[in-house]
Amino acid sequence: MPSDESIRFIMNVFSKHYREASLTMPERFSKREFGFMFFDRPGMMRHVGFPTRAALKKYLVEQMPAHVYYSCAYYETPDAPTMAEKKWQGADLIFDLDADHVEGAQSLPYEKMLIRVKEEVIRLIDEFLLGDLGFETEDLRIVFSGGRGYHVHINNPRVIKLSSHERREIVDYVTGTDLDMEWVFPSTTFEVGRFKDRIDSEHKRSMPSGKDGGWRARIRKGIDGLLDELEKVSAGEAEKMLGEMLSESKRDIGKKTLNGLYKDLFAGKEGRRGVDRIRSENTFEVFSEKRHADAFLEIVELKVKGRMKGETDEPVTSDIKRLIRLPSSLHGKTGFEVVPLERDELEGFDPFRDAVPKAFGKEEIRIVCDKPISLVLRDESFSLDAGACKVPEFVAVHLLCRQLAHIENR
Repeated sequence: MPSDESIRFIMNVFSKHYREASLTMPERFSKREFGFMFFDRPGMMRHVGFPTRAALKKYLVEQMPAHVYYSCAYYETPDAPTMAEKKWQGADLIFDLDADHVEGAQSLPYEKMLIRVKEEVIRLIDEFLLGDLGFETEDLRIVFSGGRGYHVHINNPRVIKLSSHERREIVDYVTGTDLDMEWVFPSTTFEVGRFKDRIDSEHKRSMPSGKDGGWRARIRKGIDGLLDELEKVSAGEAEKMLGEMLSESKRDIGKKTLNGLYKDLFAGKEGRRGVDRIRSENTFEVFSEKRHADAFLEIVELKVKGRMKGETDEPVTSDIKRLIRLPSSLHGKTGFEVVPLERDELEGFDPFRDAVPKAFGKEEIRIVCDKPISLVLRDESFSLDAGACKVPEFVAVHLLCRQLAHIENR
C-alpha cells in the first residue's frame, strides 16, 4: 500500500491530468453507467451517470479516482441503483486481451510483456475481427488499457443486441473451442471391392487447404509451420519434439509410433517424402498406419490449434453489462493513460513513450526506491539505485503507482 504522502502526490497529479486532458467520450455516453475506484477509500462506486462531458470532467478533477470505468451497455436510466431499473438497451461487443491470456507473457518483464500482448492483439484484430468475422476498421475502437493489455470495442449495429450466449459463441470461434477435427479433416468413403452382396469400403481424409478460409486455412498454416520446424532438426530431435507435443494425450503413444510418424513424413527421397506430398498434392494420405495418422491428428488438436487460436477474456466478451476502462482516463497501478488508437497506429505504439500523460512534467521529485530500477520513459533512460533520489515528475508517478518507490511521510 502506498504511503499517505505518496497517495496525496499521485492524487494531485491525477487531478492535474484531468484538468488539462480532453476527455475521449464513448458513443452515447449519457446512456452509460460509470464506475470508479479510489486511492483513499476502499471498494467501487458505480451506478453513476453523467449528462455532459463537463459534468464528468468536474467529477474527475475533484474526486481524483485511481480507476475510471464505463459500461459496455446502454441503459434508459444508467444511474438507477439496480440493473432491472436501468432498463438495458444494448451493449458494445468488447474483446479484452492482457498478459493473463497470452501463454508465457506473465513471466516476462513488464516492457516485454506489453510487446508480446500487442503482437497477439494485432493478430486478433487482423485475422479474426477484420478477417473471419468481417468487421471494418471503422467498426473498431482499439484502446491500450493503461495496464497489461488492450481492449477492442465494436459498436456495430449487428452486435449491439447480441445476448451473452451469442457473444460466447463468438469467443468460442476465436479461441477454437470445441473445434471439430472431423470437420477440419473430413472423411470420404469410397468403394475398394465388391463380392456378391458385400461391399468393402475405406475412408480417406482430406487435408485442409489455405484456400478453404476460416479455421481450415488457419489449421493448414499451422501444420505447414510445424512441418517446417520438424524438417530443420535431426530425426532424434524431431521425434523428441513430437513426443513432447503428445505428452498431454490420453493415449499411451510409444517410441515406435513416434518413429513411424516421423518416417512417414520425412523418410525417402526428397520430392517423394510424405511432407513433400502434403505440400504439393495437399493430401493427408501419407501415413502408413492408422496409429501414425491418429497421432498426427492429436498433435494438430493439442498443439497446432493452440498456436493458431485467438485470445480474449471470455467473461468480458460475453458480459452484456461489463464496466471497461474509459479512454483518456488514468490507470492507478501504472500512472499510464488509457490511450485510444487506430489500427495503423498499433505497431508503432510504445506505452512507455505514448501513454505517459502530457500533464506530468519534469519538475524533480524526491522519492525512495525500494530496489535498483532501470527503465525508459519518454525515450529517456533512468538507472536508479535503491534509496533516496530525485527524478522528473513523470517518472515519479509511474514508480509510485507501480509501488516500486515511495515518498517518505513527513
